[in-house]
Amino acid sequence: MSSTKVDYAVTSGNVQVIGCSNGNPSTGQEDTENPENKLDKHDRTKCYWWNPRMDSESLEQQFHESNGRLVRGSIHEAVIFWTFFFLLYSVYFFSLAGSSTIDQWLPGALWSITLALIYLTVYFIPSCKSYKHRPLLHQNIVLSITLLAPLILTSLTSAYYVSVVISAVGSYLFASQVILCIYLLLPVHTPIVLIVTLGHSVIFEVLVSLGTTMVGGASDDAAGVAFRILYHFLIHTIGWCLTIRIRTIDCDIFWKVCRMTRSEQAKCRETSFKNLMIKSVMPLSIADEIFSNENENENEENQEQNTDDGRLFRSFIMKQMDDVSILYADIVGFTQMSSNKTAAELVGLLNDLFGRFDQLCEITGCEKISTLGDCYYCVAGCPQPRPDHAICCVEMGLGMIEAIKDFCLANNTSVNMRVGVHTGRVMCGIIGTKRYKFDVFSNDVSLANGMEQYGVPGRIHVTEATLKCLQDRFVVEDSNLSERSEPFEEKAGKTYFIVSPATEATTDGVTSSQAETVTGNGTTTSDGHLAPDRNSATPHVTSAAAAGESKDAASVPPSPKPTPVIGRASAGDGSPAPGRYSTASTRSNGGGGASSYKQQNNPNDLKQDQLMEYLGQCVTPLTRPGPGILTRIRDDDDQKFLDTIKDEKMFKDSYRYYSDINPVSMNFKDPFLEQSYKVLGDEVEHETGAVPTHSKRTHFIQDSATVLLLTVSLFVACFLQMTSGDDKPSAWVTILVIVVIIHIVVILYLFQTRHSPPPPRVKERGRSVDRKNPQPIDIDVTVWSFWCRQMIGVIFLITPSLVLLSFISCSPLPLAPPCNSFLLLASLVILICCSFTELDCWIRFALATTLTIVFISIYYAMKSCGTGGLCSGDKRPSSKSFEYVVVFLLLLLFVAFIGRCFELRNRLLFQCKYQILKSDGYMAREKRRVETLLQNFIPPHVRRDMKDQNVYSKTHRKVGVIFGTIVNFNELYDEDYAGGMEFIRILSELISDFDDLLDQPEFNLIDKVKTIGTTMMMASGLNIDNERSEEEARSHLKQLMGFCISMQDVVDSFNKDLLNFQLVLRIGFNHGEVTAGVIGTTKRLYDIWGDTVNTASRMDSTGVPGRVQVSEESKKVLELDYNFQHIGAKIVKGKGRMETYLLVRDDEDSRVIIPNPCANYEPF
Repeated sequence: MSSTKVDYAVTSGNVQVIGCSNGNPSTGQEDTENPENKLDKHDRTKCYWWNPRMDSESLEQQFHESNGRLVRGSIHEAVIFWTFFFLLYSVYFFSLAGSSTIDQWLPGALWSITLALIYLTVYFIPSCKSYKHRPLLHQNIVLSITLLAPLILTSLTSAYYVSVVISAVGSYLFASQVILCIYLLLPVHTPIVLIVTLGHSVIFEVLVSLGTTMVGGASDDAAGVAFRILYHFLIHTIGWCLTIRIRTIDCDIFWKVCRMTRSEQAKCRETSFKNLMIKSVMPLSIADEIFSNENENENEENQEQNTDDGRLFRSFIMKQMDDVSILYADIVGFTQMSSNKTAAELVGLLNDLFGRFDQLCEITGCEKISTLGDCYYCVAGCPQPRPDHAICCVEMGLGMIEAIKDFCLANNTSVNMRVGVHTGRVMCGIIGTKRYKFDVFSNDVSLANGMEQYGVPGRIHVTEATLKCLQDRFVVEDSNLSERSEPFEEKAGKTYFIVSPATEATTDGVTSSQAETVTGNGTTTSDGHLAPDRNSATPHVTSAAAAGESKDAASVPPSPKPTPVIGRASAGDGSPAPGRYSTASTRSNGGGGASSYKQQNNPNDLKQDQLMEYLGQCVTPLTRPGPGILTRIRDDDDQKFLDTIKDEKMFKDSYRYYSDINPVSMNFKDPFLEQSYKVLGDEVEHETGAVPTHSKRTHFIQDSATVLLLTVSLFVACFLQMTSGDDKPSAWVTILVIVVIIHIVVILYLFQTRHSPPPPRVKERGRSVDRKNPQPIDIDVTVWSFWCRQMIGVIFLITPSLVLLSFISCSPLPLAPPCNSFLLLASLVILICCSFTELDCWIRFALATTLTIVFISIYYAMKSCGTGGLCSGDKRPSSKSFEYVVVFLLLLLFVAFIGRCFELRNRLLFQCKYQILKSDGYMAREKRRVETLLQNFIPPHVRRDMKDQNVYSKTHRKVGVIFGTIVNFNELYDEDYAGGMEFIRILSELISDFDDLLDQPEFNLIDKVKTIGTTMMMASGLNIDNERSEEEARSHLKQLMGFCISMQDVVDSFNKDLLNFQLVLRIGFNHGEVTAGVIGTTKRLYDIWGDTVNTASRMDSTGVPGRVQVSEESKKVLELDYNFQHIGAKIVKGKGRMETYLLVRDDEDSRVIIPNPCANYEPF
């Protein structure tokens, strides 16, 4: 699983992410190892090995309620078994009618039929309506008592009438099965179960003695008494192990179901949170395409395909869309305002203003593209089409104009907005592979940019194409564009100014339509025009740079001012006025007034300004310590936890196991899940972090130790009954020594390797992924595989039969042992198969069947031995000796019943773990994807600094900044060929080649800031340890200049693949102090701002094509490492005269720019 740590957080009261069904807010995210994974490592089963239970009353009560379905399923199967048991015995009794007196078979036959009918009735009791309303625990107690009470009564009765109605072997085996059923099915605490079963054994033996005395039988000697005691000890040991194990597994299943439900809730919250995160930076449809391409790349890697598969280009996400409106807006007077403001003040003002614009984008249904200096641009109808795209952009422009008026009033400044809108065709998508952003490209985008440049402050300048889409919704007037720029009028055609909405009058030549705006204190008033329907497809935005003329590349980090909020105005009756926005300046308009945001804001308009905040690892109620005074608090927390999950469909359906498991074969209905159970069971448990005391490996070791104890006890029982005091040690001693040594060695080895990792392989549906470098076979790992464990289990279960068989002989014995002893010992060997709960039920059943056939065959074979041989004293008629076949057949079915109980639980436990692993894997994968996506907008070192604060702003003393522009791309670009798509693909490939340079270790101090159309912005020194070190500053500046040279080499190499055309790269270089920050309130982006950035941009725009132009300050720092050519003073906007220099490469003379063809050029 991925170890990537993702800095997600959702602050209560600001963003509430709705979960699957109960809408719980997400209160924080932990690392990619799911929080529920960590919860699982805290053992919630009380550390009483003799009485497993949940460690709080709340969990214990819910455990009994939830696990009751599983217990009831076992009781139903037990009812079926005992019904068949008594039906078969009734057939046996009726078969004795011709050879026995009526008192020997009729009572047993009638009683068997009666019990069979009783159990048929018990099976249908849960269907009664009057029974269903009771708590499930009470239902199970009633069912189990109804089942067990007749069994106990019958068992004790058969003990008193031993050898009268049924044989001693039948009576003992029946009692043994009753005892094991009590251990398995009585839903009370284990001490009570132990008291009941021990009491049954004592009463049973007392009644056997009384019954034997009544018929004049001889009392057992000391060896016989010891044998009977040892027999009960073995039965109770098996039963005790079964009850402890089944209760432990049941608790584990319950906790896994809780965790699985919690994981599914977290998965749904994660999905919602992921979508919210993505929408805060990029349209979801674009992000889905990015993730889809990532999946394809992962599949290719998993299939070990060569990445150079003959494709000419990288993955390219771009689509052409018609009927898209583009809005450009520029702050007029920004330069004058910034001249008397400090950097911090300017940062705060611009962040406040852009925050208002971001909120307006959400309201009007526009998609923000990016900000560039004091320029803000967005689109409507892209990437999701909408018919009212032009109206959205005009409403957005109106709102921006009103917002900046309120901004000026609040901040005592004088600026204005110049807005241009054009409608046409765009290509929207992303270019590059690093720090990519959603962007739009086309000639229509450039035209929209020109509409803003040749507009008028305070007015919205629209083209005729946009006007046609407005559907007479607005009053317009001629813009007289020819008075400002005749060349642009020839390009744009007739243009117009928006005067007002068609239903309102104009005032002072400026529209009185008020789009929604906001004040710094969050209060709002109204006087505006109807906004587009927010229920339509309104994509949330990412920031990207738009094509067009380059603005000052100064971006602004956020301010600590309150986040603006937006609300609807109230009508005269206090209800929301449809179509009216609220502004800070209240105007009289039919009684409308200001109202608070809390009362009027749509709860779905979530503030997203804290999406990047990281709150750290949360401590959930389930990980808090519980002893002492905190116990009650922990119980309350557990109850709250249960309240959040117990109504979930997954929680309720988890115990409806037969929807996923075949009730006959006990296999998963899903073949893939069945394969995973056998191949990946150990790995799934390892990945889900099972509690060591509850792991399958620990259970396997405990089962092995139990079998060893039972084997030694069986040997003692065999020695007591099947030998005489004068016997000399024979083969059985050798067999015992070998068996014990093998058991101990294997158990110690298993114990030593119990923490070894699973095989390094992960399988997912539809594919298999192995490590590229095959690992040598590790026996410590292999021994814990599914089939190896099954083989070891079979070997362990065969050893008790070898011990018993070592005592069998046809040779005369000094004192012939009773045949009953052999049959009882044989039944113990078969019942020992039940104690190995980690064995597959069908393998256990096959082994028990084999042993049954062997022992029955030995019984009949030994009857023919000579005098004194084993079973030679059995004089029962063949009709009654057939009872042994019935007894062992029912014993075999009883083993199958127990095997099904544990197989079902083992598979249900695996299914829960597997589902948890899938949910955790999904969340880890989604977190990794979102993390990778977000790194394109906010670098990791900035995210770390944002953990404890909502805003980020940092001044760096010496930072190198470069702007690199493909100056002649417009000569190559032609929309007549495939709409220009292939030319944009070429640009994306070139920028991706630049991005690939950043992966080289020699450029580790360089960060890509953003792409601005055909311009890339890079910086160095934003993430160094000691910014005051002159040596470090010089080092990263040298690295940045080396990067410039590498960019030139990339372009030279790239041009070799173009037909008769050379792209030309122009680079501007500067260094100095910059302010870095995260700009925006809802669409947050990392950017750098300052005079250094502006100067670097001017070094590019005034530079020489194909060369690197640097400022005089940068030349002085780098002149010891690079050669420069002085080209004289240049007039630079905002700086006046500046001395500039060109980098002189060692191979500068050989670098010649060949003029490109300018007519009849066809690049494809």
